[in-house]
Amino acid sequence: MSTRAMGPMAGLGWLTRAINVGRNGPGAVFGGAALMTVVVLAAAFAGVAVQLALAATMGDSLTGMMVGTAVMSVLVLVIMAMMVVGFLRLLDKVESGSGARATDVFGGFGDLATSLRTIGLMVMLVVLQYVILVAVLMAFAGGFVRWYLQVLQSSIAGGADPAVLTQLPAGMGVASVAMLVVGLVFYGVQAIALGQVVLRRRGVFSALGDGIVGAFKNLLPLLVFVIAAIVAMIVVAVAIILLAMLIGLLGKFAGAWLAAVLAIPLYIAGMLAMYVVMFGAMYHLWRDVCGGGATAGAMATEGVAA
Repeated sequence: MSTRAMGPMAGLGWLTRAINVGRNGPGAVFGGAALMTVVVLAAAFAGVAVQLALAATMGDSLTGMMVGTAVMSVLVLVIMAMMVVGFLRLLDKVESGSGARATDVFGGFGDLATSLRTIGLMVMLVVLQYVILVAVLMAFAGGFVRWYLQVLQSSIAGGADPAVLTQLPAGMGVASVAMLVVGLVFYGVQAIALGQVVLRRRGVFSALGDGIVGAFKNLLPLLVFVIAAIVAMIVVAVAIILLAMLIGLLGKFAGAWLAAVLAIPLYIAGMLAMYVVMFGAMYHLWRDVCGGGATAGAMATEGVAA
């Protein structure tokens, strides 16, 4: 499957189209995002319960903490992967005008073959990203692993030692820049590969190959996208601070209950908007680079059926 190299300003287009992604079906898009948030949070709480049970069984040891964290992470990843299948297909339907409902976000639970491929892809992406990040840290900040283990051990012993926290290993500045570059590339890899698996029904390794090639072909628009996203986040952060100050002022005059009534819905709306924009940008990135969309997805489905 060929991938295309887009112009630098395509990155700005991915962000603007992601912001407008719900215009054709806001109820379906934001309803689906709300359902996905609730399900993933429920999985996270279940994972925490499992983690606490393992900690009680294995004791407050580093091994127990690591096993519990791994179990919780796997549970959340599996549920998240199945919800991503449904949500990307929901976005595809909305953007193509095919009609969608919020409950379409559960489509991944009815398509176990695609969900299993998506789970496999996400596991591979997580492992690959961690391997590369560790390699970067070891290359530029060789003492990071030892420092991190010291932080974990001091936390288990009764609280992280401030002296350990402030003594960052040498080379962390350069390593941080390198990790930002890795994160930039992996966002593109993940967006393209997920789109290929979920909407084109590609195999895991084929999709991963498309993601790597497509991301490296589009490093410049990815950089523009990240810069535009950072500027947008700064603007949103300023607006949130001003809004919080206004809510706090109203709370002083009308009571804390009014501040809570206003703040909680705004917080939930902000979380849903973040989900929608994040996945909307991934969808449009994939659509531009791979020439996808609902029509292409339908053709791929017919090809599989044939």
